[in-house]
Amino acid sequence: MIALYRLDKTVESKIAALLDTEEHPVVYFYSIRSILDHMMTPFVVITSEPYAEEMASLSLPVVTLSIDLNDIKDKVDSLREAGKTVEQIVVCASENEKSWLEKEFELEPDTVGCPCLFHATENVNLRGAEEPFTYLAPVWDTSIRRSKPPHGEWHLVEPSLSTIRRAVQQAVSLVPFTRDRLREKLLMGAVVDSLHDAVIAVDRQSRITLVNEQAKMLLGLSGDVLGRPITDYIPHSDMLRVLKTGRQELGDVATVLDRSIVINRIPVIVKDQVVGAVSNFKEISDIQKMEMSLRKKLHESGLEARYRLENIIGTSAQIRETKQHAALFAKSNATVLITGESGTGKELFAQGIHLESGRALGPFLAVNCAALPESLLESELFGYEEGAFTGAKKGGKPGLFELAHGGTLFLDEIGEMTLRIQVHLLRVLQERRVRRVGGERVIPVDVRIIVATNRNLEREIEKGQFRSDLYYRINMLKLEVPSLRERLDDIPALIDSMIQEMNEQHEQKIVTLDTEIYLLFQQHHWPGNVRELRNVVERMVLLSRDGMVHVEDVAWLFQGKKRISRTDDEYYGSLIPRFTEEMNQEASKIRDALEKAKHNRTVAAKALGMDRTTLWRKMKQYQIE
Repeated sequence: MIALYRLDKTVESKIAALLDTEEHPVVYFYSIRSILDHMMTPFVVITSEPYAEEMASLSLPVVTLSIDLNDIKDKVDSLREAGKTVEQIVVCASENEKSWLEKEFELEPDTVGCPCLFHATENVNLRGAEEPFTYLAPVWDTSIRRSKPPHGEWHLVEPSLSTIRRAVQQAVSLVPFTRDRLREKLLMGAVVDSLHDAVIAVDRQSRITLVNEQAKMLLGLSGDVLGRPITDYIPHSDMLRVLKTGRQELGDVATVLDRSIVINRIPVIVKDQVVGAVSNFKEISDIQKMEMSLRKKLHESGLEARYRLENIIGTSAQIRETKQHAALFAKSNATVLITGESGTGKELFAQGIHLESGRALGPFLAVNCAALPESLLESELFGYEEGAFTGAKKGGKPGLFELAHGGTLFLDEIGEMTLRIQVHLLRVLQERRVRRVGGERVIPVDVRIIVATNRNLEREIEKGQFRSDLYYRINMLKLEVPSLRERLDDIPALIDSMIQEMNEQHEQKIVTLDTEIYLLFQQHHWPGNVRELRNVVERMVLLSRDGMVHVEDVAWLFQGKKRISRTDDEYYGSLIPRFTEEMNQEASKIRDALEKAKHNRTVAAKALGMDRTTLWRKMKQYQIE
């Protein structure tokens, strides 16, 4: 497409006539805004010399129309034919046209046939001229017409048909180039807009040549800003300094519209000349989020949190209260001390606290302090520099404190930590900075610490095995996880959940389970807590016959793990009547509660002191319709 910008009507008609046989439609524009509205369409602009500079900021191919000496000669000849005396002429044109006309006149001074003076329209001053001149100006130079010459009037010079034809031919030859350039521009725009970074570029005159939506949002720009000086939006832009010095500036931190951003400014240099500059920047908060996400992805192999508080099985009053406290602790960044016997699920609560906290998107790393020797635990926690000890990795290795930056570090069995490591840990907790083994560099870290132990730390302090200052530092929030024998009512739900999980893992599946088993398990002391229960259930699944488990199949649990057969009347015969009586009593209570509640399960469950899910399971167990 050929676009004609602010041309004289006569010139427009001649161009349209020349293009009538070409496959190039002609459009007419009279303002920059009208061109901007059609920037998505590839076209070549034909305009006169005074308006070519307006097109420079649009990065469009422009063919410039200008008059030459032959056009001036034709005008002089037409004036003489009309009976006017032309002895010497003054030609006013744009600066570029004036330069070209002067060069032509030097080469062929006899072309016009009379003396010629050339003036730039921008600086013309014809006042006081006493000699009679004939005053000429290009037909598109409307500004010169506002001033009247000392003698006579302005005579307008039109470009010849040959001049117009050359411009049209040049424009037509540029159309394929324009299509390719627009395609590249759209591709570049799509690439730039897809970037997470904000990007803005300026040319040598500090005019904006490229900007993506991220940059507009961060800088508060609106509307079309291409072609505008960047100083219109950022009066003291640092891009001006880069254009002047040609030096790149990386990692600069600034505040824009109350946002903290990191900026990189890079000059665009072509043949040792600075022709522009590009700036890319990003909010610091976005960088921090990306860092947390990257840390988490790099260390996902078993070290991420998977269990939420609601995933912890149990509806007893003890476990409900513990989960409530854990949810409350999650709202704080304070250190949490989790206590409880071995096998109670302390790490599950640590993971649940992490996932309920504001650090849920950050990494969760766990380390068992009892599983590693002192030297290895130190390097794992704090990292080490290259050459710190024999066998150290080339380049060193970050410790768990660094890897957990922005997230949570869970230190299990902290009571097993040696006094020397306790000193280093206390320093990190106080200063929130870590120094690698064998290194001098201090690295700031933002980590929440959750610790757990099955020991009585106060007693360990009395024995000199645990530092009191560290204890008071970690004992800001204390969470006590109840043992399994303190919440025996949760055993049926735990068994059902474990069986369902193990049925999916093993080919051997449990389909039927004697209801007496639940009561049998509730009579056990469970010194190993939930971990012991899990081991028993897994063995029960693996040893089940045809998917069925009977009460005598697990009676070994109560006789030194010796299995009890159905023929052992002394043991089995004494258990069943008692279990049956207890089950009948519980079934009777459930039926009475349902009748009083008019079979409303929610009301009945509340009256029985259990949740609706437990009631439903017991109704199924006792075959209550």
